[in-house]
Amino acid sequence: METPATRISHLKALVLNADGHAFDTRTGRSYRLNPPAQVALLMMQDGKSRPAIIAALVALCEQPSAVVESGVDGFFKQMASYVS
Repeated sequence: METPATRISHLKALVLNADGHAFDTRTGRSYRLNPPAQVALLMMQDGKSRPAIIAALVALCEQPSAVVESGVDGFFKQMASYVS
């Protein structure tokens, strides 16, 4: 059964380098993340909430909240399929 702890464990299996490549230590796969996704991933790995991630990205990217929310929700959907 999938638990929040398991999901965090799967997220923490992604090692992000300075170039934005995330390496999955469980599967050997790698992914390329844009800068906002890098911030979101690191915050997710730290257990930050959706509102905290959105607030940080609104400030960082200087974009309207609705734009950031849409991007974050899309990223969360991608990450949900990854950790399941």
